[in-house]
Amino acid sequence: MRDGVDGASTLARYEPSGQRKQVNFPTEPCRIHTYGDSFTQGHQVSDGETWQEVLAAHFCEPIRNFGVGGFGVYQAAMRLLEIEQRGEGAEYLILTVWGDDHFRSIYPWRWLAFPENVLPTLAGEMFHANPWIHAALDFDSGQLIDKPNVCPDEKTLERLSDLDWLEATFASDPVVQLLFARATGAVVDREPFDALGRLLGQPVDLADGDATRTTAQRLLHSYGVRVGMRVLDRLQAFALERGKQLMVVLSYPVGSVWHACSRTPAYNDIDHVDWHPKEFRDHLASLGIPCVDSMPPHVAEFDTFRLSAKDYVDRYYIGHYNPRGNHFFAYALKDPIRDWLSPRPPAYRAEAERLIRFEGYLPG
Repeated sequence: MRDGVDGASTLARYEPSGQRKQVNFPTEPCRIHTYGDSFTQGHQVSDGETWQEVLAAHFCEPIRNFGVGGFGVYQAAMRLLEIEQRGEGAEYLILTVWGDDHFRSIYPWRWLAFPENVLPTLAGEMFHANPWIHAALDFDSGQLIDKPNVCPDEKTLERLSDLDWLEATFASDPVVQLLFARATGAVVDREPFDALGRLLGQPVDLADGDATRTTAQRLLHSYGVRVGMRVLDRLQAFALERGKQLMVVLSYPVGSVWHACSRTPAYNDIDHVDWHPKEFRDHLASLGIPCVDSMPPHVAEFDTFRLSAKDYVDRYYIGHYNPRGNHFFAYALKDPIRDWLSPRPPAYRAEAERLIRFEGYLPG
């Protein structure tokens, strides 16, 4: 696709297993698998320019990339569980959580969440954001519920052209009602708001349009985060049962990095939220899951420059990270991942345990 840096085309190839094509050490045994959305996949950069390949080249060992553009926390986690129970399983698993990935976990059809001006772009070179598997919580027990894809194949996708079927399928969904309230300031049925408020311990203010929009956004995010916590419960239980190690990496949209670098509040209106709130981070800590936050390295590097926050983010973002942004991200993760692995990557092992060999290569 012609979506790369400086207007370049990008090339992304995939293996039969579903992973992105490996450039570094493709024939070597792999102990690190990565999962997540398009920032994991490496959208808008070519094979070899993803952060996994940058890190693999530096570590001198392979890193497999199973990211899928558009996925949320739940969808990426289900992909992890599917692949890790097959023959391609790895010991070290990295789940990257970006921006609104928590929201995506609970959408029955992500299309319904997009602004109207975005919809025409979804039917061009790429078709995506169609209905999918998603997650919910039982409003009484708080237990995680796996929700099926209502359009799992080509034939059932044709239902999306039937307005009566759309209304019958989606209109009563609590998340769709929240999306409608966020967009319009109007409430069709108050009960989902009150039920979610009780479940999440959140106030529900529907006094007027502005209050309704704010409440809907807050409930959507809190609900998505709570679902994400239950998903991580499931992943950690799976990892412990299988003798695997799990790490979560937090990444951010360009606007969040811009706000953080300029020290302006990012969470002062309906369009800016704290994507990775303390509740989620504290839950990871309680589960013993190491978490790497990519924001502090961004801010620390920005503080060494003499440029504006806009000029800084323009170095790294073209929607997704450009090749330079992927390089930054790889080195923001380098030390935590290196210290997490046991033994350390070949590039960092002591001389006696180093795996890199040069027999027959150097003279004499």
